[in-house]
Amino acid sequence: MRVISILSCFLLVGCFGPPNVDTSARRYPALLSEWKPLGLVDHFPDPLPPSASRIRFSSFPGFLQGGAWIQVRMELPEREVKNIFDDAAEHARQHHDGGNSMTLLNERPDGLCSASFHTSDSNESAFPADYRVFIFDAKPYRPGSESAWNHGTSKGIAVSLQRKEVVYWAERW
Repeated sequence: MRVISILSCFLLVGCFGPPNVDTSARRYPALLSEWKPLGLVDHFPDPLPPSASRIRFSSFPGFLQGGAWIQVRMELPEREVKNIFDDAAEHARQHHDGGNSMTLLNERPDGLCSASFHTSDSNESAFPADYRVFIFDAKPYRPGSESAWNHGTSKGIAVSLQRKEVVYWAERW
């Protein structure tokens, strides 16, 4: 019986494969609603600001051992970006300039996990150095264990004053 269940799982994965990454900004409200019960997107704008332009969106529900994320990137007027930056600096637990989800984990013993750049214009997964990545919250799966960050959650904002861009992100892996 157990063999049949395992084979059925492999058959489903082989036939259907993982879900696609959703990049349609039109789906932002619906996907944001799906994430709200997790408590990871309370800092996301709902709805998107009318002043936002060049909106890029990426969402993935996760698959097997693969993590899930939701991320929206936008350009905003300079004053709005500066206000968001200042507010994030006041409320963030940690921050780093540029890098990816593992930057602080690799740099300091108390480092928190952040995010990869899922809305990048290239295949680069790290934020460029002009982005300050603010981590509002990050929770390891098993605090104190060797694999503490193998699973967990994180949320925050990345801001580039130079580009006048804000990236809202939440990840669960």
